Amino acid sequence: MTKHVKVAVCGKLPTACDYLLKQGVVQIDQYEDAAELFDESAYHLILIYAPNAEGILDTVFLRETVSGKVKATVPIRLLNEPACDSALKELKLTVRRISETLIGSEGSTSA
Repeated sequence: MTKHVKVAVCGKLPTACDYLLKQGVVQIDQYEDAAELFDESAYHLILIYAPNAEGILDTVFLRETVSGKVKATVPIRLLNEPACDSALKELKLTVRRISETLIGSEGSTSA
């Protein structure tokens, strides 16, 4: 199911991209930097190159509707290059959680 996870990669993160491919993620869009992202809510995960970040910073992008309801919640992770082992392990867990959420949402729509 990880092949359905859509990831935006902002900046040069070849270690993370290779790791995602090994995890089965095939929908990876690469951007020079985060300013190029047009619609953050089109992704399940956003990775941003941060030269001095240690591991992954846990934060999210929230897009609200006019009524104030959350339309999209997208995890954002800051990574260094090359990414450290602990950051890659956290990335693997994040992709797994996203994949499980996608499986769960498919099951609820087919019932």
